[in-house]
Amino acid sequence: MNDDMKTYIYGLLTVFLLGILTWVGFLYINACGFTLTCHRGDLAVIRTPVPSLIPATMPVAVVEEAVATPEMHTQELCEVNAQSLIEAWVISGTSETEQFQFTDANGVNCQATFAEAKALFDTSQELASQTVFVGKPAH
Repeated sequence: MNDDMKTYIYGLLTVFLLGILTWVGFLYINACGFTLTCHRGDLAVIRTPVPSLIPATMPVAVVEEAVATPEMHTQELCEVNAQSLIEAWVISGTSETEQFQFTDANGVNCQATFAEAKALFDTSQELASQTVFVGKPAH
């Protein structure tokens, strides 16, 4: 009877180990197929996990206008397209602190400094579509 009990225990352990190995093998074949490299387990890289282009979130710069009556705009400030103003400064070749001459939208000769036009560089709007009031009529 001892021999029978010993056979049952060894048989049970063998069946248990074969069952475990069969289960692990079944899981591996389902996951990886019949290869030893198991490329099916790798994550497919469709795109980068970190965005490589960070969207620009610059605030829209507001060109400061003199707060006064409408008469002040027409008499003391010159109305000019932003692109024309920057173009006039570049063509004049003056430094940032010197005044340069330009012609406004009404045909009046005006003068301004680069400091007055500098806010235009910080805006996200298209320069050709901006009309600003800067400078003073040249006498």
